[in-house]
Amino acid sequence: MTLPTFLGVGVPRAGTTWLHTLLAGHPGVYMPARRKELRFFDRHFEEGIEWYEAFFCSAEEALAYRAIGEISPQYLFCEDCPDRIAATLPGVKLLVVLRHPVDRAYSTYGFTMQRANYRGSFTEFVESRPSVLERGFYSRFLESYLQTFERERILPLLFEEMVTEVDTTRETLSSFLDLGPDEFPAHVGEEKVNRSSVPSLGPISGVAVKTGRRLRRLGLEPAVDLARRIGVQRVISRGKPMPRIDPDLRAELSSAYDDEFDALEQLLGVDLASWRA
Repeated sequence: MTLPTFLGVGVPRAGTTWLHTLLAGHPGVYMPARRKELRFFDRHFEEGIEWYEAFFCSAEEALAYRAIGEISPQYLFCEDCPDRIAATLPGVKLLVVLRHPVDRAYSTYGFTMQRANYRGSFTEFVESRPSVLERGFYSRFLESYLQTFERERILPLLFEEMVTEVDTTRETLSSFLDLGPDEFPAHVGEEKVNRSSVPSLGPISGVAVKTGRRLRRLGLEPAVDLARRIGVQRVISRGKPMPRIDPDLRAELSSAYDDEFDALEQLLGVDLASWRA
């Protein structure tokens, strides 16, 4: 049986696609190619361990890798995930990518415009979806993981530093996952991926996303993945870059997280000066 030695457990819209691309480029790391976010522990747990194992390489192939993993950023928000992960993957290491809560919410807003053809303002978006900001209180969700896993098995990464200080990120990941730091391809990690945009073909983009989800539920996942590989999704969702969030609104919303930043620094031993700036 081949199962992950590490998991990326959070958070959505915080560079996890970028991180997946970076890790998949390392010759010592195996990442599922058929589907990026497996979501076994929160959405497909009842499918059974055989379903999960099918996404990974064989036991013989696993001998060629030093680390095997997957990234499903929704795991952080799932109450059942810590216990399920601990019971299924004893000894697993966890990567937690965090992003300034307001910036992450704004990125979620852009993603919803891109994929669901949402056309309201950002203020209307957060008012109609209060969970977008509530999920920015990361410490509430991290506490359950820290009660289940030793602190040294959890690597926190800050989005703002991860994607700008790429060399440092490679070294940090290599040390945590016991990889060769010089084996990352030079070009991987230098480009931004999965950026939010306002699609020119808004309604079509939304229909395409819903169709893809429906095909996956019907077991036609290979067709969806083929469309993604040949660039159909990229063409349909192409559009103008998202405008920057209004700085006054960002400051107003950020003030609600002052105590949260203190809690995170104490909980994880990280420096959130970049978030406070």
